[in-house]
Amino acid sequence: MINVLKKYWGYASFRPLQESIIESVVSSRDTIALLPTGGGKSLCFQVPGMMLDGVCVVISPLIALMRDQVDNLKKRGIKAVAVSSAMNKREIDYALDNAVYGDTKFLYLSPERLQSELLKVRLQKMKVSMIAVDEAHCISQWGHDFRPAYRKIATVRELLPSGVPIIALTATATPEVVTDIREQLEMKKPGFFQKSFTRENLIYVVQRENDKLYRMLNIVKRVGGSGIVYVGARKETVRQANLLRSNGISALPYHAGMKHDERTAAQEMWLNGKAQVVVATNAFGMGIDKPDVRFVIHLSIPQSIEAYFQEAGRGGRDGRKSYAVLLVSDTDCKEVQRRVGEQVPDHKEVRRVYRALCNHLQLAIGTQILEPFPFHLEAFAKRYNFKPLQAYHALKMLEMGEYITLSEAVHSPSRLRLLIRDKDLYSFEVGNPKYAALIQTILRSYEGVFDQPVRIKENTIADRLGKGNDHMHEQLNQLVKMKVIEYQRQSDQPFISFPRHRTNPDELKLKSGSLREHRDRLLKKVGAMTAYVENDILCRSVQLVNYFGEANSTPCGYCDVCLKRKKASEISESNRAEIRNRIEEKIRENRCSMDNLKSIDGFKSADVTKVLYWMVDNGLLRLNDDHSVALVAQADAK
Repeated sequence: MINVLKKYWGYASFRPLQESIIESVVSSRDTIALLPTGGGKSLCFQVPGMMLDGVCVVISPLIALMRDQVDNLKKRGIKAVAVSSAMNKREIDYALDNAVYGDTKFLYLSPERLQSELLKVRLQKMKVSMIAVDEAHCISQWGHDFRPAYRKIATVRELLPSGVPIIALTATATPEVVTDIREQLEMKKPGFFQKSFTRENLIYVVQRENDKLYRMLNIVKRVGGSGIVYVGARKETVRQANLLRSNGISALPYHAGMKHDERTAAQEMWLNGKAQVVVATNAFGMGIDKPDVRFVIHLSIPQSIEAYFQEAGRGGRDGRKSYAVLLVSDTDCKEVQRRVGEQVPDHKEVRRVYRALCNHLQLAIGTQILEPFPFHLEAFAKRYNFKPLQAYHALKMLEMGEYITLSEAVHSPSRLRLLIRDKDLYSFEVGNPKYAALIQTILRSYEGVFDQPVRIKENTIADRLGKGNDHMHEQLNQLVKMKVIEYQRQSDQPFISFPRHRTNPDELKLKSGSLREHRDRLLKKVGAMTAYVENDILCRSVQLVNYFGEANSTPCGYCDVCLKRKKASEISESNRAEIRNRIEEKIRENRCSMDNLKSIDGFKSADVTKVLYWMVDNGLLRLNDDHSVALVAQADAK
């Protein structure tokens, strides 16, 4: 085991729990691994994947994440491939053939891909050593990134010999999500490993601030080093990056609407230290492992504790002190609750979007499209007079109902294949001499162009031709019409497919209960997030780890709440006793929140807060799930 680690990854030892998790998988035991962001989850299936004979099938929700992991494995001399919606059927066939007959060790797939008949047939021919379910919280409706297709992963076990283990990995799972993972993957007695969610070097701060931008600048300058600033809208990435640059700080924007090359360039500059700060939407960060991030600042409230914990956890992976700062204004909590409430459209709206989508794609009733194809959300929304977010949320409801599958935006390079060859190609060139130079340039530039679609760079072809891009594209398009080539131009758009036959919009079976339950789940999650923001009694770290079911954690001593306690001066025993009695009376009379208790006639709010701190620390008060406060029956604290 350690030899594999040294040979391919160059490490002399494992991180805590990694070795035990790997031993569990290698012994053919189903395994659940909960490791915080940056805890080394990928090695927990990559090392056993190299130790076991056969192909490790990895289920991953994001194409970008799959590509990052495949690229990293290839750099280490390990054969890996990702089958994604950005590939055409021939490329998928080639990749699966290598997994069946070649020396591929890791096959990355989306959960939706598992349901295709083509893949089911190939899996039965493949020697599968294990199945790794990455980001396993997606399997649960209580998870923050629920994907319906994840709930069908267990059906793959029926196609494989008994004894092929499954490992499920996630950084953000509450106890109810863990239960769902175990049940949905049909794990009977899985090995369960959970590393503490406590990040001792990460200092959490919630700061109420009307002038967030001034405070952001102050934090960046004072803390120094590399950092991330998360914002809630694409336009804000550009605005805040410009603000930072105008104050002498090298900063770059990053959001999903940028072109692939622009996103890649921004990411590389930040990773290489050529830009101090990246200002991003939540599209940034998955699969990024930069160890020396000294601060993560949020200018808007995330919609769940899971999302915040994951994003904040990108700071301080090198073990050194780092800051996770959430800047909030007085209206932010209400605003995030309003936004979440709007994310579940009603039946009428979902049907309207579905009808428009079918018209947009010219799909007749009964049509089924299994092969994904590029889908431009903004163009669709503009054409049918939807707001982009309005259309997106309706599409997500259709995805939850399994009427469509919508992938994230992904870069798909240009591809080309020659459809005629030998004498027929020569005859075509003789009869159409104006295309001869282009065809010969393609033949000289790319191998295998007759056998399968190959990736091309139009700029390279244009330069070698000595012609402009417009001239070259015009000729390529003409050759497509003449059925001489198959050509797919590069795209940075999401992909969409129809796993079901297209139905009549009026016959969509979206249960009102399901929509209502989904809205309730979202509101519960955002409620937990706003409770974290508003709770200035309990240590920030304690609040976060408690959410994930980790009890008996100790206050960090450094967050904004803990520092307030340190700064608070002692009050007299008599005052403390009197305030405590008044607090207890108030709780017995009515259900109270912490905020209700901070105002007691005849006493300063600061002194009341100190007593509340003292009562919580000594186990005399308990916070309920609905954020009310209850007395704990126990002996007086010493």
